[in-house]
Amino acid sequence: MSSQPDIIVSVDFGTTFTGIFLVCPSLRCPRLTPIQGVGWRSPRTPVQVINDWPGSADRGERKVPTKLMYNPDGTLSSWGYLCADDEDLEYQTDGDHQQAAVATKTRREFFKMFVDSENLVTAQEQGVAQAPKTTEEAQQYAADFLGEVYRHVKRSVEMQVGLGRVAGGWAGSAVDFLFSVPTTWTRMETINAFKGVIRRAGFGVEGPRHSAQIDLTEAEAAAVATLKTSALRFRPGSLFLTVDAGGGTTDLSLMRVTSVDADCPQMAQLAAVKGVGIGSALIDRAFVRLVEHRLITWPDVRDRLPASLGLRMAQGHYFRTVKHKFGEKVYMQPRFKIQMEGVSHDFNHAGLGIENGRMVFSIWTGSKRMDPLTKWHVAPTLPPHPPSALTLVFQEFVILSGGLGSSAYVRQRLQQQLTSFPHPNATNAVVIPCQDPQLVVVRGLLLDHQQRTDMGNLSVLATRVARASYGVIVKEVYSPAKHFDQDVVQDPFDASKRWAVDQVQWMIRKGDTVNPNDPLIRKFEFHLAERDTTRSWNADIVISHNEPSFLPSSLKQAGVTRLCRVKSNLQGVQQHQLVLKQKRGTCFTRGHKFYICEFEIRVIVAPADLRFELWFGGQRFSGNHEPIDVKWDDTGARVKSG
Repeated sequence: MSSQPDIIVSVDFGTTFTGIFLVCPSLRCPRLTPIQGVGWRSPRTPVQVINDWPGSADRGERKVPTKLMYNPDGTLSSWGYLCADDEDLEYQTDGDHQQAAVATKTRREFFKMFVDSENLVTAQEQGVAQAPKTTEEAQQYAADFLGEVYRHVKRSVEMQVGLGRVAGGWAGSAVDFLFSVPTTWTRMETINAFKGVIRRAGFGVEGPRHSAQIDLTEAEAAAVATLKTSALRFRPGSLFLTVDAGGGTTDLSLMRVTSVDADCPQMAQLAAVKGVGIGSALIDRAFVRLVEHRLITWPDVRDRLPASLGLRMAQGHYFRTVKHKFGEKVYMQPRFKIQMEGVSHDFNHAGLGIENGRMVFSIWTGSKRMDPLTKWHVAPTLPPHPPSALTLVFQEFVILSGGLGSSAYVRQRLQQQLTSFPHPNATNAVVIPCQDPQLVVVRGLLLDHQQRTDMGNLSVLATRVARASYGVIVKEVYSPAKHFDQDVVQDPFDASKRWAVDQVQWMIRKGDTVNPNDPLIRKFEFHLAERDTTRSWNADIVISHNEPSFLPSSLKQAGVTRLCRVKSNLQGVQQHQLVLKQKRGTCFTRGHKFYICEFEIRVIVAPADLRFELWFGGQRFSGNHEPIDVKWDDTGARVKSG
């Protein structure tokens, strides 16, 4: 059993809303019950819930809007729910005594999407108004927002648990922070940038026993929560596809249940996780364009209305309700009326379709705005020509989660797609909404961490599929037949031996099944002269997306890129801990002694991250310094891993 932290914090940093759970694992619970917002458990108290997000009044909101408001001088004015009451317009009287709206503050949202530079480039090419100028700017917004979230969580826990009066308090507690990332973030450059955002926000740095890590992709976290909390009766071999429809992306993960043990259920990933850039933000943008298109036909009226009216309406409570409830019989009407933020209730305009300060839309318009989310097929996530291991496997359930996972319309349209265009391996698949879909990712993170802590590091996700091939640069004993045209060096300790350098030893191949609990182990052996005190060596990790049968064998061949350089620091290892070798002399040469330093680098290929450990003498090496230093290659970090 792993050591127990005092508090575990799981964070679902969303494009439109962010959710957080806190729990102390000291009290055992076989299954988490749905809890709102942020909750924690301590040895003396039951599960507690934080539902007092600043500005949410008494609504007990389970998530906080991922939104910021900045002052004209660039300082932060408000965040989350507080932005709704933070007026970003002031009204000035022009020469005709009419009210003109002038922006005084800047509203920032959807910035999570632009932490990934590829998304930012695409948005800028499409002229998206909300797109920041640089990824650094987007990362600063993300750090500002998550910093406010961190401080609120800290204050809430200190107040409710009384840590503020305890010596050491929050900073002295052992706190594990768990984060997820979108499945579409496939480059280490983006993952590393997000790690920097997390640290700048305060996660994992305030105390010596605080840690923060990226644990699962959002698709995998949703699958974990599905297996651990779903009312469905899974059996060994059951196959299900999770579709996590969020604000900016829709993430998919295909899983087979391998164990239905109540305390330690497990599943295996059958195909690499996938993500598509489709989310509820597309509905918001389409709605904003629709409103602006109406207004542009009546410029004299538009100038008398609040600026960015379409955006303000899309951010309002009335539009959100229609969007999430669309498709439910009680909400389906011939006409929908959306309140116009900042417009008087007695304002009417037949041409714009405005009645009593509300803009009217037809049900046909609503379905047209929702359809882009449902016109792609989920069944083809299985390979079109599945390998023999999958030929008899049939997809049974499609589990909907995320902000739109509760949408009756999305569920109906996806079921219609599966029925109208059946996949050979999903002829009878049933679309089912998961329990409490908006919190499925944050709950999945926590449940997986709890199971690993309680069950000897047995993750719910027993195996996953590698999205790329990873290898290490080595030297090999020179063979003329194998190493033609390769760089060769002389062995300094054996004149009869030569080495071919910059060779690649592949540790894992694309498509391989990876057990996240079993690290990839690479043994290293360095020869040292008798008085050589070197204790630091470098290892280069490489990545390739070639098919496994066409992987390059050296850096000189195409299709391989340096991913990072891992510096192993064994400072503190004494000479007597090394292996002594005696090289005998001959009639013409003198004998000499040299030492061999043997150690291991263990690579943990996590779902959304790579982590490294240094082992010496059969134990993880720590010393009084950081034993592993990773320097990422700029080019390699930009290579997609799927």
